[in-house]
Amino acid sequence: MTFSFDTTYKELDSELYSRVTPKSIAHPEIVVRNDELCADLGLDTAKLDAKMLAGQDRLEEPIAQAYAGHQYGSFTVLGDGRAMILGEHVYDGSRYDIQLKGSGRTPYSGRGDGNATVSSMLREYLYLYAMRNLHIKTSRSLAVIETDDVVNRRRTEPGAVLVRVMNSHIRYGTFQYVAARASDKLQQFTDYVIDRHYPQLHKKDRTYVEFFDAVMQSAIEMVVDWLRVGFVHGVMNTDNMSIDGETFDYGPCAFMNYYDEEAVFSSIDKHGRYAFGNQRPILRWNLERFAEALQPLCTQSALTYDELEAKLDEFEARFDAQYYAMMRKKLGIGSDGEEELVDEFLEWLRKSNADYTNTFLELEAPKTFDDPVFTTAEFEQLRDKLAAVGLNEELMQEVNPRYIPRNYLVEESLDEYLETGKLSKFKRLLTVLETPYTSKDMGSQFQQPPPREFDAEYTTYCNT
Repeated sequence: MTFSFDTTYKELDSELYSRVTPKSIAHPEIVVRNDELCADLGLDTAKLDAKMLAGQDRLEEPIAQAYAGHQYGSFTVLGDGRAMILGEHVYDGSRYDIQLKGSGRTPYSGRGDGNATVSSMLREYLYLYAMRNLHIKTSRSLAVIETDDVVNRRRTEPGAVLVRVMNSHIRYGTFQYVAARASDKLQQFTDYVIDRHYPQLHKKDRTYVEFFDAVMQSAIEMVVDWLRVGFVHGVMNTDNMSIDGETFDYGPCAFMNYYDEEAVFSSIDKHGRYAFGNQRPILRWNLERFAEALQPLCTQSALTYDELEAKLDEFEARFDAQYYAMMRKKLGIGSDGEEELVDEFLEWLRKSNADYTNTFLELEAPKTFDDPVFTTAEFEQLRDKLAAVGLNEELMQEVNPRYIPRNYLVEESLDEYLETGKLSKFKRLLTVLETPYTSKDMGSQFQQPPPREFDAEYTTYCNT
């Protein structure tokens, strides 16, 4: 089948969205398509041609969502400036937003042109694919469609549309928008979100408190998973925080190679607000803004703000518990406790600036990497301490990837496509990232970090 749309978002207040039309594309071409995802959605690939995927042949009228958000700490009213939801696809009892990114201007575009470059959309496709296979809850890429446009960013490139799939695109910033612009509709909107994402909560006595609690827990799990694999989101604004704990909006993101809690790869994050090590405190800050957006519910229901604050007060302990449980698995420690040893290991990482991914593989199998940092007496002593309580290979192999999207390999694959029109490096990287926890006989380059000076200068962009 093609898409089976039943778009419930259109039943909400019309102030929450605008009806839109994707830009006209005379000759769209599929650059890459995720056939595994097509199967997961019950879609017949023979019927999913470029025109259907690019929104040229539409089953219903698309919408662009309105929302707000704190962008780098400043509150702004926003909306989908270059994205449109084709519809909510329903399959096998589940509901998915099918969204086009780079599909043209909307009422929320401002000065933006509504376009996207083919390299940025291929880049997002690759990261979405990698994150899914790294077992991190994430939006997914159905396809990248090249358009007739010529798009000017840092360089001139062909335009492209990304077909993105999520459980929904509802975000903390959507609640901020409703609270600011239509607070009398907040209870109705919250009930809609609970029905859609947390229906089990209707059986609870304190539904709205439990809703906030569930959103906070899903976010903690998401960010701890980012820290597990060295992922730097790069733009943790409240409008990029999914209410369902799905990672999305892969603009200025990157993977950390050499351990550095101040690692920033975004061109616009001048002060390191969203650095690798700041993702935890920023999550807490974002949740505080989300709680503030729920405040009108305190006058519309039995909810009290004290209850929300009490949940927020649990954040540090709950994040610690989730984080240390994750780190114990990375270090192969099967018992509880051992926080001091984990802290000692993290301090070694800070001082040594070792490659984050490869360090755990070296702990698991010594002499895997020819790196002087792994031959020091301090590392050997630390490994002996860990071996006394952990280094269980089975535990380690579950959570420590053999491969991540090394930044320089990603850029090489994109450059190849722009320069030659070929996807050989891109597809080879996809093959490696299909099963990132399994070692492959494909050469050491996929486990090789770049020269340190590369990471020091590496910069990513939003491409808007």
